[in-house]
Amino acid sequence: MMREKYFIEGGVPLRGAVEISGSKNAALPILAASILITGVSQLRNVPEIEDVETMMDILESIGVEMEMLESGIQLSSDNVKIESGELSHPKIKSMRASILLLAPLLARFGEVKMPFPGGCVLGKRPIGSHLAAFTAFGAEILDSHDMISISAPKGLRPATFVLPEISVTATENAVMLASSIEGESIIRMAASEPHVQNLCEFLVSAGAQIDGIGTHTLRIRGTKNLSGGSVEITPDYLEAGTFILAAAVTNGELIIRNVEEHHLDSFFQKLKEVGVNFVSVPEDRTVIVKPPLGDYQPVKLQTGVFPAFPTDLHPQFAVLLTQCAGTSQIFETLFERKFAYLLELEKMGANVQLLNPHQFLVHGKSRLRGSSVASQDIRAGAAMLLAAFAAEGETEISNIHYIHRGYEKIEEKLKSVGARISRSIEE
Repeated sequence: MMREKYFIEGGVPLRGAVEISGSKNAALPILAASILITGVSQLRNVPEIEDVETMMDILESIGVEMEMLESGIQLSSDNVKIESGELSHPKIKSMRASILLLAPLLARFGEVKMPFPGGCVLGKRPIGSHLAAFTAFGAEILDSHDMISISAPKGLRPATFVLPEISVTATENAVMLASSIEGESIIRMAASEPHVQNLCEFLVSAGAQIDGIGTHTLRIRGTKNLSGGSVEITPDYLEAGTFILAAAVTNGELIIRNVEEHHLDSFFQKLKEVGVNFVSVPEDRTVIVKPPLGDYQPVKLQTGVFPAFPTDLHPQFAVLLTQCAGTSQIFETLFERKFAYLLELEKMGANVQLLNPHQFLVHGKSRLRGSSVASQDIRAGAAMLLAAFAAEGETEISNIHYIHRGYEKIEEKLKSVGARISRSIEE
């Protein structure tokens, strides 16, 4: 087994310009939704990252035909086939987003069976909301300890229902099913994240009618004749936030391009409270970060569902809080095991205090020092990168495969703005 590590020399302000890639969280459900669509689908701005490659491998294994073009990816799902409704690709267990294949395969074949998906360990991530949505559309769930097994012996029907929680992937599965069923469905308590909106745009381009995109109530008039979908993958606001924070923690000066300002309203609000010196130019989809004009100030931060502060930017923001003059508080409302990275930050000199499984304090300003740390998940890995840039001396980061799952050409982009980063590969 090959193990890769990053070695980073800190204390260097990042300077230059970087282009934000397409969103992983948008590309994955859109790729899954292509199973529902006849003819050729066109996807533009698809990020070249590990999770996307995994999803494409799974799709190709069941007969989705793909062609890589200069403009993006061209897909045809006309020849998709699975035996007895069972999906058994070995990579399913490596990625949480595999669960997005349930809805399109159920709609296409009337049944689906697959292993429970894996991915980052972020506390309890049950699939009850997914199963509630499938049941509302007339599906039957079969009990199994190691497999998800769903069938619709009497066919699927349109439905009006309330999701048990505002879950992104459950909303995406429900939207895909509703879009492929003749008649009108209404989904309440739907997630409204930019990647959910992007999926809706793709399904609309293929013939579905969806009202309420960007709200928590979706009214969908589906059709069995979805065809020829086309969409540009929305920019990754999580990558944008990560690079903005990279500039802030290094006292650097970065131009970040391809940023949708309204995707980051809560994030920008907290940056202003901290005192980050930045300008957003929405008409150019550009954010400019400049060196600070004074000391960074502590804040209270609470994550939540969109448009609240994104849970997937809280670890990176915690690094910035170590550089604030005072005590900050983070309340992580969505996951109870998203604090494992704090142990790694402590190795580097951060002063953190865990209050309970959802809240902790960051006492600043801390002098971060290079150390040997590990990436715990995709966003924790990004946080380790930021801490390494802000630290004195050299930092060694292991488990960097997590980082590659979520950030396209991250090493190349960082080097282009002056980061002193190298990679080692060992058996």
